[in-house]
Amino acid sequence: MRSNLTWKFTVVIIAVGLSLWQLSYTIRNLSLTPEEKEELPEGYVKKMGKKALKLGLDLKGGMHIVLTVDRSKLPEGIGAKDARDRAMEIIRNRVDQFGVAEPQIARQGEDRIVIQLPGVVDRERAKEIIGKTALLEFKLVESPDNFEGILRNIDGIVYDYELKQVNYDSTLIPQNPFLSLVYSRKVAEYDLPTLKKYLSLEGVKSVIPKNIEFLFSKPRKEDAMKYRTLYILEKQAVLTGEALVDAKMGIGTAKNPTAARVDLTMKPEARRKWARITGANINRQIAIVLDGVVQSAPRVIERIATGNSMIEMPGADVKDAQDLALVLRAGALPAPLKTIEERTVGPTLGSDSVRKSAKAMLLGTILVLIFMAIYYRSCGLIADFAVMLNIFFLLALLSGLGATLTLPGIAGIVLIIGTSVDANVLIYERIREELTAGKTVRAAIGAGYGRAFRTILDANVTTLLMAIVLYYFGTGPIRGFAVVLSLGIICNFFTAIFITRLTLDYITSRPGVRGIAI
Repeated sequence: MRSNLTWKFTVVIIAVGLSLWQLSYTIRNLSLTPEEKEELPEGYVKKMGKKALKLGLDLKGGMHIVLTVDRSKLPEGIGAKDARDRAMEIIRNRVDQFGVAEPQIARQGEDRIVIQLPGVVDRERAKEIIGKTALLEFKLVESPDNFEGILRNIDGIVYDYELKQVNYDSTLIPQNPFLSLVYSRKVAEYDLPTLKKYLSLEGVKSVIPKNIEFLFSKPRKEDAMKYRTLYILEKQAVLTGEALVDAKMGIGTAKNPTAARVDLTMKPEARRKWARITGANINRQIAIVLDGVVQSAPRVIERIATGNSMIEMPGADVKDAQDLALVLRAGALPAPLKTIEERTVGPTLGSDSVRKSAKAMLLGTILVLIFMAIYYRSCGLIADFAVMLNIFFLLALLSGLGATLTLPGIAGIVLIIGTSVDANVLIYERIREELTAGKTVRAAIGAGYGRAFRTILDANVTTLLMAIVLYYFGTGPIRGFAVVLSLGIICNFFTAIFITRLTLDYITSRPGVRGIAI
């Protein structure tokens, strides 16, 4: 008898030890302040965050976005469903590299994608990365002589236009109204609307060659002034983003050893074409254009035969370079995505949900424990101990499996507390019947567990099947509830059947014990 109890106690001790080890990451992760985490090694903080219990969007705060495929811009031969599936893979790749813990990305209908990003507070950056179409093009920049000639032609037409607006009083307009806005190819941010207005004039359009276009760089800041660099490019791209195989952020350029950059690696079939392009355009600039914005326009110094190129990012920080490399590496969306729903759950609301949920769970647990202790006395205390272990093992399993705890998950924990007690109630009532029939304590315990086991098994298997169906067909919060319910049922079998029986067997095996308070 003693040897039989020994191995059972060993199993329980191992289970408790493993659970304590797993939950220690959660305890440390929750107890440390952001300042204290910054002082720890980065690898350790990442490991701790990965192994700690993860909170869902409704508890931690974050973003909820619903996107739909823009059917009007679908490429020929690609349906909305196919485009949605491709977009999902690209978005999942981007979100993973964005560093969001436990994101939820799911299909909705034929052309919608539901995205939940727990813990994300920089909503604009997240939306830009997720929805960017990432059309990457390499375009030749017009030579300085052509550039200046085109600008002078435009300036003459703009001068005539402004002269008409002021009734031919030349003293009211600058001598060079267009060129005065473009100083060293830089356009102040506040002058940009005026410049674009000039470029939209019919007379201006007539002097601009059909094969060129005007594009601008991203906004940059210099001497407290925001500006964009103006580029005149050939419309026809010499290469597109399909030629890329990889894009990585790097530090250091020929001009600035601390500047951020993005290193591009091209596919084998594109390397020969790139070698021909660079070889034929030595000393000429090739602009790298992403979604109509010039990221960089490096000058070709020599023929590039390796297919390795670099995007210089003057004035950009490391985060900008990381974001650009992420978008390029993740690939282009098959069609633009439109945001049709967006909700942001703030950390305050998440904390409030956690607090209220914890109070509800704690109150329900205390009431159940008090009832069991009063109604079943010492056996009720054993059942209470099993309930607490059940929650303990459940949280450890959720943490170990990388599952996410949500508000519906907390509801599942409350339900598990009830089912745990229900199993013990069935067992204890059977034991009472056996004792009333005149059986000894040990015989009554054995018969009580034996007769109640089938009923408990049927009830729990039925609930487990329901949880599996909910997980398979449900999404988001429903799946969270199903996961908690499934794991809770498994833990319930271990605690309500194995541990309570082990405890009662140990008590009744001691010399002089002839009865139990039940």
